[in-house]
Amino acid sequence: MADFDWKRLVAGIAPVLGTALGGPLVGAAVAELGAALLDNRDATEDQLAAALSTGRLGPEQIVAIKQAANALTIRMRELDIDVLKINQAAEDAYLKDMQDARARQVATRDPTPQVILGVLFLLWAGTFAAFYFGTLPADDFIRALIVRAYATIETGLTGAIAYFIGSSRGSKASGDAVRKIAEQAQR
Repeated sequence: MADFDWKRLVAGIAPVLGTALGGPLVGAAVAELGAALLDNRDATEDQLAAALSTGRLGPEQIVAIKQAANALTIRMRELDIDVLKINQAAEDAYLKDMQDARARQVATRDPTPQVILGVLFLLWAGTFAAFYFGTLPADDFIRALIVRAYATIETGLTGAIAYFIGSSRGSKASGDAVRKIAEQAQR
């Protein structure tokens, strides 16, 4: 079960743990889950994945996961740690970094980002044309390498486009800010 996403499973049962597992509090979340599921606060993520990937998630395990979420919540309150504030701070740092990159671009008028976008677009278009008009090699390994290269180029192109027009993450942050202002106005 190499594709098993145990963190998503835990997040579906206990969203507080899912949030913690995806951020800087992963150690605390793993410790609480280890204590609840394996009676071992020093359990590793691999041990938790093995315990949850058996395919038989029983009521005892579900209750244990919810108990771990409660224990983590209590522990965070005792330490006066707000998971949402920590995640928001990480998000703000990411957005500031993006804004700094764009501000640098405006200040220096460096053509490098446009050149990168152009090269990536030409590579993407050329590879797409080769797929459409050409014939892929018969060798599965070579074919897999070509498809992987195309996916890498496409990912780079998507990132380059997001640099110029923004990203869905930035749009989400803007939407969240607007919702927050609207909620405060209603109070």
